Amino acid sequence: MKSAILALAALLSSPAAFAADLSPQDAPPAPPPAAAFNWGGAYVGGYAGGAFGKNRLINLSGSSDVSLSPAGGTLGGLAGVNYQTGSLVFGAEGEFGYDGWKEGADYLNSRGGTRHAESEGSYMGRLRGRIGYAAGNLLFYSAGGVSFTNDKVTQSNPVSGNSDSIDKGLTGWNIGVGAEYAFNPKWIGRLEYIHDSFGKKTYDFQSLPGGFADREVHLEQNTIRLALAYKF
Repeated sequence: MKSAILALAALLSSPAAFAADLSPQDAPPAPPPAAAFNWGGAYVGGYAGGAFGKNRLINLSGSSDVSLSPAGGTLGGLAGVNYQTGSLVFGAEGEFGYDGWKEGADYLNSRGGTRHAESEGSYMGRLRGRIGYAAGNLLFYSAGGVSFTNDKVTQSNPVSGNSDSIDKGLTGWNIGVGAEYAFNPKWIGRLEYIHDSFGKKTYDFQSLPGGFADREVHLEQNTIRLALAYKF
C-alpha cells in the first residue's frame, strides 16, 4: 500500500517537475518585429482633382483688360522613383494629363463696343523633384519643377459673330506640398496641392482678320488632387 501511494505521488508531481526543468531557450521564439516601410523604388499611378486659377488678358491695343478665373477638372497619369536614406526621401516624378479649365467674360473695345474673350486649357505636363520626411507608412513632402500647358484664347464679336482664336503652348514653373500613405507594400495613396505659374505670353490678334486687340496673357493655376500609385 505504501509503495502504491509513493508511485501516485511521483506521477502527480512529474508535470511540475518537467515544467521546472524547461529552460528559457526552450520557450517558443517571439515573432520578429514588422519591418519599417521603405519608400525607395519606382512607381506608376493616376490622379484626379480640380484646377482653378487666374488668367489676366492685358490689353495691348486699345481695349479694356480682361480678368478671368478659369476652373475645371484634371485627370492623368504619373510615374516616378524615390530614394530613401534614414527618414529623408528624395525623388523625381513626371506626369501628363487632361486639364480642362475654361472661363469667359465680356469687355469693351477701343470704340466702346461689347466683345467677348475666353480662355481654355486642354493638357498639363510636369517634371518635378521631391523631398520628403517619412514616418513609417506616412510621407510628407514638397515638390517643384517645370510645367507645360496650353492656353487657347478666343475673342469674338457677339453682334457680327466674327471670332479669332490663338492656341499657344506655355512653359512655367510649379511648387507644391502633399502627403502619401502606404496602405501596404505596393499601393500608395496621395493628397496634394500644386501651384503653377506661366509668366507672360503675347497673343498677336492684330495679325488676324477679326481686328481684335492684342493681348498679353498672365496665367496662374492651382490644383488640388488625389492620386493612387503602384510601387514596384
